[in-house]
Amino acid sequence: MQNWYEQTRAKTEDIFQAIISHDFVTELTQATLDKDTFGFYVNQDSLYLSEYKKSLVAVGSKCHRPEDTQFFYESATGIIQVEDALHKEFLEEKYKHHEPSPTCELYNSYLARIVHKESVEIGVAAVLPCFTIYKEVGDFILNTQENKGSNPYQAWIDTYASDEFAEAVRQAISIADTYALTASPESVSKMEEGFVKTSQLEWMFWDSAYKQEKWKI
Repeated sequence: MQNWYEQTRAKTEDIFQAIISHDFVTELTQATLDKDTFGFYVNQDSLYLSEYKKSLVAVGSKCHRPEDTQFFYESATGIIQVEDALHKEFLEEKYKHHEPSPTCELYNSYLARIVHKESVEIGVAAVLPCFTIYKEVGDFILNTQENKGSNPYQAWIDTYASDEFAEAVRQAISIADTYALTASPESVSKMEEGFVKTSQLEWMFWDSAYKQEKWKI
């Protein structure tokens, strides 16, 4: 299938619009997001990424081309370096909690199942929105905010709007498109399903952070 990402991304435009219009992103852009809400988010992000990097390694181990394997392994390592720096800046001790929220648990569990049980192209598609959506959100905020010099969350925004992250996103999209070219129609359909599902989970993750989601029982 030609231009798999472009076609699939178009089908998730409503999800992206829901993300950038969410109060979490709006208030982050305006620098009015409650500090405790952002602290909750960063803690859950840390818990999510500790498992997401394992999913990247699992996908990389299934790749057919060594350069693709290297990309996912290096991406997992990059998460450790870049995200650790952000977490050191924003994750105060009082926000540290070792229990994932229900949504964080759901997202990680879904990814783990897909990357371990499904074929490589489906795994690549499922891990992709964590690259592409964060890049688009970072760009959106950077292009619309009027407080670049005073926003306390600017380091977070700049990380995902950076040229370095853009290059990683470009490579991830290229890998997905390459695998889609030789995938069966059934696999292409499952690639789309996985991409849509994790895009929905991205919205759910920000929503759960804004609500500081807890286990109800």
